[in-house]
Amino acid sequence: MLENLSPGWLIGLGIALCLIALFLFHKLYVFLTELFRPFKKGKSYWCRVIAVSDGDTLTCTRLNVRRSQTKLRFAYVDAPESTQSYGKESQRVVKTMVYKKLVRVKITDIDRYGRCVGVIYRYRRNVNEEMVKRGAAWVYEEYIRDKKQLQHMKSLQDTAKKQKKGLWKDSRPMRPKEYRKLNK
Repeated sequence: MLENLSPGWLIGLGIALCLIALFLFHKLYVFLTELFRPFKKGKSYWCRVIAVSDGDTLTCTRLNVRRSQTKLRFAYVDAPESTQSYGKESQRVVKTMVYKKLVRVKITDIDRYGRCVGVIYRYRRNVNEEMVKRGAAWVYEEYIRDKKQLQHMKSLQDTAKKQKKGLWKDSRPMRPKEYRKLNK
């Protein structure tokens, strides 16, 4: 069948088949890179928590083919450092809620250290808000742009303060931001 075609038609057919093959390889490449990409800002992912560094940082493995691992920082909250007063307790609170458990993470940003920043959900419970409710973390007001959300988070923090929960048992707890500046 092909022997009846002129050389010009055979060259044209070859070029068309090469273009189709290139297009298909490109589509396959895009699909696979998207499938294996660890985390993207604005997206939600399911992952399993494999380590808890402190009260606002954990390491999780995404449930994809690659099983990509990443450090993840809680959005909108700042927990005491591990060496700070109430630091170990804050870490323990996070461990009891999410360690070795399946969570949904909504990535909000990538911080200057390359960590993903996100809101963590266990079932339908917002773990970030739960940390503030339990008095295990401060509201990181500088990073909350939405006024309604800021007001909601501050009300959770005020309730924890009034009930003297967690770090609010101390008469004058030091913000982690100030603690880091002192210990540089």
